[in-house]
Amino acid sequence: MAYMCADSGNLMAIAQQVIQQQQQQQQQQQQQQRHHLPPPPMPQKHHQMPQMPQAQAASSHGQIPATLSYGGASVAWPAGEHFFADAFGASTGDAVFADLAAAADFDSDGWMESLIGDAPFQDSDLERLIFTTPPPPPVPSPAPAHAAAVAAARPEAAPALLPQAAAPTPVACSSPSSADASCSAPILQSLLSCSRAAATDPGLAAAELASVRSAATDAGDPSERLAFYFADALARRFACGTGAPTSAAPDARFASDELTLCYKTLNDACPYSKFAHLTANQAILEATGAATKIHIVDFGIVQGIQWAALLQALATRPEGKPTRIRITGVPSPFLGPQPAASLAATNTRLRDFAKLLGVDFEFVPLLRPVHELEQSNFLVERDEAVAVNFMLQLYHLLGDSDELVRRVLRLAKSLGPAVVTLGEYEVSLNRAGFVDRFANALSYYRSVFESLDVAMTRDSPERVRVERWMFGERIQRAVGPEEGADRTERMAGSSEWQALMEWCGFEPVRLSNYARSQADLLLWNYDSKYKYSLVELPPAFLSLAWEKRPLLTVSAWR
Repeated sequence: MAYMCADSGNLMAIAQQVIQQQQQQQQQQQQQQRHHLPPPPMPQKHHQMPQMPQAQAASSHGQIPATLSYGGASVAWPAGEHFFADAFGASTGDAVFADLAAAADFDSDGWMESLIGDAPFQDSDLERLIFTTPPPPPVPSPAPAHAAAVAAARPEAAPALLPQAAAPTPVACSSPSSADASCSAPILQSLLSCSRAAATDPGLAAAELASVRSAATDAGDPSERLAFYFADALARRFACGTGAPTSAAPDARFASDELTLCYKTLNDACPYSKFAHLTANQAILEATGAATKIHIVDFGIVQGIQWAALLQALATRPEGKPTRIRITGVPSPFLGPQPAASLAATNTRLRDFAKLLGVDFEFVPLLRPVHELEQSNFLVERDEAVAVNFMLQLYHLLGDSDELVRRVLRLAKSLGPAVVTLGEYEVSLNRAGFVDRFANALSYYRSVFESLDVAMTRDSPERVRVERWMFGERIQRAVGPEEGADRTERMAGSSEWQALMEWCGFEPVRLSNYARSQADLLLWNYDSKYKYSLVELPPAFLSLAWEKRPLLTVSAWR
């Protein structure tokens, strides 16, 4: 059994640095040959490789037990040569990672920053949490002295506790009554009252909204910040039809660069996207088994960050490397109408990384609109093990009719996949009426904002950017003025996805105990780990929850 690493971004960063070092060495050798000089001895670097988490070994995140229990079964942590040390190239089974080990101290910041200035793109690959939003006014960075004072005043993390088994937990209801209970802060209760009065008593709703807006701020506690964005969406809804000018569209290059940095900030602060990728990749790794030819169909690819960890795991699996790995990429709608340049950059990154692994790799982009794709476009071969990946992507196809979603799912079924992985946000914003949709969205984003509040300081300019750029416009699209076909923010809960998957002929595959164990261990990399949990939802969904409220759900089907 091979296992997944937790941070594909860091793997890609390491790979990029190795490639750059190799190119520099080749240039130096060419210059030396032109000058007929003997090459100088290569400097020898000795890097201390990260140690594997051993049973009962203390770490900065507390003690990790030798086993975890899921569904009554005790799961031991896998052997060191295949578990998280693979993220740093520490596998004893494959010498191809010697170069990666030499660069193991590389920070993924460098790789993320290298994306700035590339062909325009917006990353939805890791959590598909990024979308185009008008750029906010610049948020000034705190002065050094002030920043030091903030750091000194930040409360210490809660004492580390032993991780608990992710026993099945009741799903947090998203009905208006439960939203009233979860959004108990007075300012959020006022928002709920305002949404209910919008249709029946516009005057009362306007007065209530004015009161909320006077108390809301994007620099306050989570409830005040949440109210700031929801009140803005309501104000625009009330003003709809007045002829007020809309905000100017942002500069695409500027927005793309800022969103990339926002993504990195969120990914460092919260485990959402890493959980989704880690869990889906483990399901693909197990479903493809010892297959020699593996074909991954990724609906919604952007940068391909998810696949670095899977490529590494496949290259070091006990059964040996596959003879060929092919990824067919259907571009994410976030790439816009001309995704070719962005996919070419994705191809280069993945191909260079696969070359370091010694893996025969091919990337095939499909540039046709998703509703025009047919089975023949994917060129599936008889001896290939096929895996289809929908990572935070299918919800884009939701609408008043489910026909487009069903068409794409039937297309995936026709490819004969060994597994289909599905990652979606756990909130119902599709078929609900406005009042229910508003309550559901408010309850959902309350948990998201609270998780950011624990991870980042109140006056952090990075937190302001993440909430404004990555969530403010999303809230606007969910509860703002658009309705009907114009409303594009449509998410669905796990029960709705279960009905769609089963209608298209899929049956659920329970995620393995190893997948759950790895997800649980991932949470221990975060200071607020004691508030995160894994929640099992029937029939076979695994959700990452904040204080028992599921936020992001991953499942496997066949």
